[in-house]
Order: sequence, then C-alpha cells, then structure tokens
Amino acid sequence: MEQMRYHCGEKMAQRDNVKPDTVAGVPDSGIAHAVGYANESGIPFSRPFIKYTPTWPRSFMPTIQSKRNLIAKMKLLAVDELIKDKSLLLIDDSIVRGTQLRETTEFLYQSGAKEVHIRPACPPLLYGCKYLNFSRSSSEMDLITRRIIERLENGNVTKETLAEYADPESEKYEQMVEEIRKELNFTSLRFNRLDDMLDATGLDHCKLCTYCWNGKE
Repeated sequence: MEQMRYHCGEKMAQRDNVKPDTVAGVPDSGIAHAVGYANESGIPFSRPFIKYTPTWPRSFMPTIQSKRNLIAKMKLLAVDELIKDKSLLLIDDSIVRGTQLRETTEFLYQSGAKEVHIRPACPPLLYGCKYLNFSRSSSEMDLITRRIIERLENGNVTKETLAEYADPESEKYEQMVEEIRKELNFTSLRFNRLDDMLDATGLDHCKLCTYCWNGKE
C-alpha cells in the first residue's frame, strides 16, 4: 500500500504544472503520496502540520458531522514557520463530503499560507460504496461531487450523464472540478486519474473494484 501511494504521487506530479514552495500530505494517508510527488517533481516535501492521534478515533467514523469536524480539527497542530507566506501543495487520499478538507484549508490560510493547492490521490467519488460503506454516507447526495452535478444539471442526472463527469477528458469533468474548487476555496484543484491510480497498484485492473469512481461493477 505504501508503494502504491508513492507511485500515485509520482504520477500526479508528472501531469501537474504548478510550482508551490512545498508539498505536504494530510496525515497520515497523504504522506506517502506527497513523498512520491515531491521526489518526482523536485519540489521539497515538508510537514506543515502534524497529527495528534492519542484518544482520538478516525475522524470519518462518527455519524454526526459536527463531531467529525471537531475531531479532524483537534488532531491537527500547525507548524507556523512551515506555513506562513508559503504556497503549499497538499495531498489527501480523497474528497468525500469536502467538509474536512475545507476546514484544513481554512486552518492553513488562518496560519498564514499564501496559496493552498489541493491534489486528491484518487479520482472524484461519484457513487457511494455499497459494499464497504467506507464513507459512512447515508445518501449519494452526501458526496460533494453529486451535489455539484445535481446543481450543474438542474436535477436531471442520469447514468449517462454521470459517465461524462467520470471522464477526465470531458468538459463536464472540468466544470465539476472547478465548481468543487470554488466551493471549498482551494487555490487550485486537480484529482488523480483513475487510469493512473490503477496503474500505480501494479495489479490487473480487472481485479480491482472501481464502482465508487465510475459506477462499473
């Protein structure tokens, strides 16, 4: 898993064109991605915040959103010298609802960051997982992607429409990403591509579930 995350970061760097001061990963799952990105791009890796984990559960576990937000906030401790007046590129493993990453971004701005570029290490999540229920979502409308798509399509969302939004080469995909960026107040936003992420595993693609990204079972 560590090697797969490293390769994901490496592949994201190969497709990117921003030049921040440093690259950082959201602790802990984003760190290996950030190291891979930093080594491939030549942009220095740093740890502008650290995570205090004793006594705190995983922040996505509680069913109450306010409690998830509190845990995520209490875990992060800023290192001001690595944030103030810096342009940061931040890698998280995913964006689900968007709430926690928006909070983290605001936390960095409040700590003096000049820019915050966000690079999720997996593609946009378009379908709620019906196998593991990992995201703890009670509805697919909990996903920020689906709320944005619903708005862009004026409520007329079909399976064919969702397939267009899943295509990183499409205009609809670019629209969706830009709307997410604006809503969450990121300087820039670029998701990892599904083909790159699958290649990073080193496994046959047919052995991997991609339902939450493209609806294919």
